[in-house]
Amino acid sequence: MKSVLLVVKSKKMENLGVMYLSAIIKRCKHDCHIIELGQLEDGMKAYSPDIIGYSIMTGDEERFRDANFKYVVSRYSLKGKKCPKIIVGGPDPTFHPNIYEKWTNVVVQGEAEGWAAKEFGDTMWEAFPFLDDIPWPDRTDFPNMPIRDFISSRGCPYKCTYCYNDRWNVLFPHTKNVRTRNANDVVREIAHVAPKFAYFQDSCFGVSMQWLREFTKQYCGVNIPYHCHLRPEQVVEERVLLLKDSGCYSTRIALETASMELRKVIGRERMKLDDVSRAARLLKKWDIKLMIQNMIGLPTSTIEDDLETLEFNISCQSSYGWVSIFQPYPGTILGDKCKKNKWYKGDYSDISDSFFDTSPLNFKPEHIEQLEVLQKVFAPCVEHKYMPKAEELTHENFPKLIHAIFRKVGDKRLYGGVI
Repeated sequence: MKSVLLVVKSKKMENLGVMYLSAIIKRCKHDCHIIELGQLEDGMKAYSPDIIGYSIMTGDEERFRDANFKYVVSRYSLKGKKCPKIIVGGPDPTFHPNIYEKWTNVVVQGEAEGWAAKEFGDTMWEAFPFLDDIPWPDRTDFPNMPIRDFISSRGCPYKCTYCYNDRWNVLFPHTKNVRTRNANDVVREIAHVAPKFAYFQDSCFGVSMQWLREFTKQYCGVNIPYHCHLRPEQVVEERVLLLKDSGCYSTRIALETASMELRKVIGRERMKLDDVSRAARLLKKWDIKLMIQNMIGLPTSTIEDDLETLEFNISCQSSYGWVSIFQPYPGTILGDKCKKNKWYKGDYSDISDSFFDTSPLNFKPEHIEQLEVLQKVFAPCVEHKYMPKAEELTHENFPKLIHAIFRKVGDKRLYGGVI
């Protein structure tokens, strides 16, 4: 029996990727624990792992590499023992494997269940598995979570330029289409876990109306509210009624920007504002809470563009206006364009945690300050239907406390008071 340690940056939310791997590893009768990166030193002492697997997001490579050297490599070197086998996977190793080859033994690109089955001796499948063949995620190391994460499908039918989906489809053509789990399997998993609130992490929930009808039929008796992601063009009366009947409490729609020119920049020019407005009205009609996702600080944008996005959110009367600041992820169409046009001022290791804090683009300092403040006050402005002027967006006028207060208000509205 092998001892396996799976390491994630944070356990504030469930990490379905490593939880699926843990389920496979344990099915193969090996010992497995999921810990946070900050617990690596204690985890090494407690479990003496034979294998360590790191799940890494873009921008976090350096902190994982440094922690690995400090708490793993140096520890074993001092004792003259063989170092555990180091595996890396997740978004960043998938699209930038070369930077990991110097300090790891194996780089897993894409979905890792097939690798795990081969590595640990699972004979349930020999080739790429169907989603229903994969065991349910192992939630042992994520106890007492008020909201539990689930996924009913994998894949996304869209090609936004700020996203890795386009490159994913090139690397993994066999996963190009949206793949959906059997509705019965999804319902049985949720009923078994019995959370207070369920969160579907699907890029687009219930893309197939036939699947959604079957899901609704089976889920009606479960009586567990849930949250899901939709596209505005999905929001038609029948789908909304199915969502309502099945217990959907809230949903989110990614608008990103109200500017048509900027929607062209991000590959969303086919999305019409009228569709978003119509979706908002229809969801409100059937009492399903709506979060609109937005992105400010896009390349070539002005603060007036972003205020236009705020104004549109106010007009939609959404339950919560969520906003991040654009980050140029390397390898995406838009990220590479930023690099080519020299719109980007720093190394991509700077972008790990900055999408709620600042912009790395070469905007003027006063523009960056406006973005930082607008991000912090966007939700309260939507809440109070207040349109600030560009010159009001200074740190002096809108302290961070406003943002912290109204984020809590939004969470209560979207997740039924669970958090």
